[in-house]
Amino acid sequence: MKKATEASPGFCLPVDTPLGCAVIRYRKDPTALTEIRLPRPGQSCKGMAREDDPPPAVLAAARELGRYFAGEEPRVDWDLLDFSGLTERMQAILRCCAEIPYGTVTSYGELARRAGMPGAARFAGNTMSRNPFPVFIPCHRVVHADGGLGGFSGGLDLKTKLLDLERSKAGR
Repeated sequence: MKKATEASPGFCLPVDTPLGCAVIRYRKDPTALTEIRLPRPGQSCKGMAREDDPPPAVLAAARELGRYFAGEEPRVDWDLLDFSGLTERMQAILRCCAEIPYGTVTSYGELARRAGMPGAARFAGNTMSRNPFPVFIPCHRVVHADGGLGGFSGGLDLKTKLLDLERSKAGR
């Protein structure tokens, strides 16, 4: 996992998805993804500024985001993700979240237990709310123990759509 070494200007790469325009925010030197912004209903990438020459690793991440919305599990190089600003405990939760199989869900409490923090369901939920890389780290796959959706930075409607997408493709 990369750590930010210097403050460098950020760039954005808009990515059209069936659910609207997602945005990959990144840094060039060293190349690192800094954030994935989920699509908003009705938001289009048309007219959004795009840096002329994104690094190949960022273009590859955009392809992986597209693969996800086409119904496939995305793959991302963890060394490309910038986790600066997140504690080691938060990073441990995020790593365990990334291991949740496509098309399945787990509870906040179970996620915390898997990360070696039994009883820290609330901490897991708070970490999910700060996840800078939704879809690549599938925080939408984490729900309440009773099956309730919990929260989601993209809104519960988007969380439902992502879970439905995965469930429909997982059983192919």
